[in-house]
Amino acid sequence: MKLKKLLAITVALALLVSLNPLPPMAQARDTNITLEEAIQTAKGLFPAATQYSEFVSEFNTSPQSSYWQLQWSAGEAGEGSLSVQINAQTGDVIHMYRWDQQSGQPTSVSMSAQEAQAIADRWLKKILPGKSARLQLVNTPAIVPLNNSGYSNFSFQYQRVENGLPVLGDTAYVDVDARSRDISSFNLSWTDLPLADPSKVVVASVASQTFQNEDMLKLEYLLPQGWLLRSSLPQTDPVRLVYRINHPSGGTINALTGKPLVLKEGQNERYASNMAMKEMSIGGMGAADQAAAPPLTPQEIAELEKQANMITKEEAAAKVKQWVNIPSQAELTRASLNRDWQNKDSRIWNLNWGLPQGTEGEYFDLWARVDATTGRIYSFNQYSGDTNQPGTLSEEQAQAVAQEFISKIEPQLSKQVKLKATDPGNVRPLAEKNLPSQWTVQFVRQVNGVPFPNDGIQVTVSSATKKVTDYNLTWTEQKFPPVNKAMGSAKAYKVFSDLAPMTLCYTPITTYGETTEFLLVYKPQTADKQSGFAMIDAISGEALNSMGDPLNEKPAPYTFNDVTGHFAEKEIQAIGQAGLMNEYGSQFKPDETITNIVFLRAMVGAVDGIWSITDREDDKVISDCVARGWLKEKVDPKADLTRQRMTEVVIRSMGLEKAARYGSLFKNPFPADESIDESKLGYIALANGMNLLHVDKEFKADEAVTRGEAALAIVRGLKI
Repeated sequence: MKLKKLLAITVALALLVSLNPLPPMAQARDTNITLEEAIQTAKGLFPAATQYSEFVSEFNTSPQSSYWQLQWSAGEAGEGSLSVQINAQTGDVIHMYRWDQQSGQPTSVSMSAQEAQAIADRWLKKILPGKSARLQLVNTPAIVPLNNSGYSNFSFQYQRVENGLPVLGDTAYVDVDARSRDISSFNLSWTDLPLADPSKVVVASVASQTFQNEDMLKLEYLLPQGWLLRSSLPQTDPVRLVYRINHPSGGTINALTGKPLVLKEGQNERYASNMAMKEMSIGGMGAADQAAAPPLTPQEIAELEKQANMITKEEAAAKVKQWVNIPSQAELTRASLNRDWQNKDSRIWNLNWGLPQGTEGEYFDLWARVDATTGRIYSFNQYSGDTNQPGTLSEEQAQAVAQEFISKIEPQLSKQVKLKATDPGNVRPLAEKNLPSQWTVQFVRQVNGVPFPNDGIQVTVSSATKKVTDYNLTWTEQKFPPVNKAMGSAKAYKVFSDLAPMTLCYTPITTYGETTEFLLVYKPQTADKQSGFAMIDAISGEALNSMGDPLNEKPAPYTFNDVTGHFAEKEIQAIGQAGLMNEYGSQFKPDETITNIVFLRAMVGAVDGIWSITDREDDKVISDCVARGWLKEKVDPKADLTRQRMTEVVIRSMGLEKAARYGSLFKNPFPADESIDESKLGYIALANGMNLLHVDKEFKADEAVTRGEAALAIVRGLKI
């Protein structure tokens, strides 16, 4: 929720900077709405404007729109401001944001999502009386944190619907402040262009058949981006076989013709599906240059050279000179030995050549990366005065130069790659005299006859000198699942279509960056438009996002279906609404014993929010609990949680350990229980007195607790 507010502010500021601010009266003749009318509209909707002593206005215009920017503030006399943007043609409020000293601060005020939604609905009708009926709430369940501190806003998104169909890109966002129970920000995106009559569209089955007949789903190997971000951790067989869209249309079907969407030169689909295949290599080829680990010291380098038979920087430089013409006056100015970003066991020489200061002639700068063990060149990128010379090579000729080069520098790997076809949508007719100064040619690695876009070779060829100026090799050592384990194409289309059926909608088309029309199209879309679905696992059929990670890893609220009548039913459902303890999906299994790590994850997530434990390793969660003082030492994550440990962790998380240490001050609530350690009596007495435990006549300190007991202790501990 904070992220959405920050995004709203950023967008507003970006608009202020990118558009052309003019004196308020300079453009008055070009508007339907005068400055005075804009002010009256804003003050009528947001009476808080009268609280501020200072006011400024601007008029902003672009080829797409024009609006009045109104700003009220307290100035030096106090804290607070109100910003409102009014569309200068329609008079609609398109942006509003109110800030004061309390904005974004933690609050103990309790507000349900339903209460906040009712407030948002009322404001939407008030701000847009003529449009609100055509804006439908995007029903994405919101996580309700157990700890209210830090969560003071609820955000709601509304989708424009015309003729019963969604209009992509036209949305409204309303933020409700939990403290004031009032609107805190509003944003509207609405494009006034004609919308075609949907009565003449083909049926969805025709679009689905085209999707399959055009072979838009392709089988490929994928290295999930999450693996790259967590590459320092031991992981098993990270490469997946996936089916995802790889077609010039991006999977979009023209709803009037039933054929793949074909756009004209300069046109783009503004909201192209994130299901479509992206460019080769996550992060882009050569990203390792920026992601390299810190350089080693000279002493560390010398030791590695002795112990690991690594080549020296001079030997690495000689490897580069075999393939690049380096001017005789150029000097090796920098050399560092770094860990490879994708393979922690490899070391890479990063080398840089440049011309000495005062050298006459053209500018020259060369960067190269060389494997310190094998001598393999992973990249070189050179910059000189040749890059802006007129081109003489056609694309086919440049591809031939690139193919010849990679067959020489990597004779074996060049047999394992395939030229990446140019996207027809990006092709523009080129007159011979207007050929580009350079061509970029990409080759994708093939494994078992299946593309592996993470790996490959990218070559830049100078169209003037007919030489290779840039070279990037991305090649990782991976274990690839056998292709024969993948489901067949027919089943893949069935699984994919069940998850994201062809959906009729209006999609905005831009021409050279400006939205010029809406087209009726069919697009594969999930019921939850914010799910992030992009592809399926080709073996299991599991839904994956664009990073290749399972969708069920995305934090979401849960309503458990097996806790009715349980003594901790209320607390368990609160845990579910916070997105926690969802190891069994819609089942909670309250009577099953709980392990240390599941409990500790729930504790950290309850206090800091679900995002604090997302993608966080077990060891780091345990270390965090030790650092907080909840644990005195690390514990076995897979061991059952005892009632004694649960009690101590919850009491410490409440800041009551100092009191708990004085066990002699407390009366033993379970005098017949011999399992109680007198030194721990304070923890037990406090927990029992605050009704955090579900026990009868005995505490049973060493007994494993159930998931239901743990949920009760966590939730009640936070509410006290």
